[in-house]
Amino acid sequence: MAVIVVHKNEAIDSVLRRFQRQVIKEGIISDVLDKRYFVSKSEAKRIKKHELQRSASRKRRRAKSKPRTVVKVKKKMF
Repeated sequence: MAVIVVHKNEAIDSVLRRFQRQVIKEGIISDVLDKRYFVSKSEAKRIKKHELQRSASRKRRRAKSKPRTVVKVKKKMF
């Protein structure tokens, strides 16, 4: 729970800014958005699996777009 102490002669704008930063830092907004609707366990698993597949495909695309140039040089010993 976000608790902000208001100091004497402090502007309300700065208090609101501190409160907003605290709420974001504690993750309250993301919790509320996640719990807005009921999601069954099977649905949550399906969503998580879909997100993992998307992230894997993104990684593959990035790997294809940035080819690695590896040069191996062997030194001959005389």
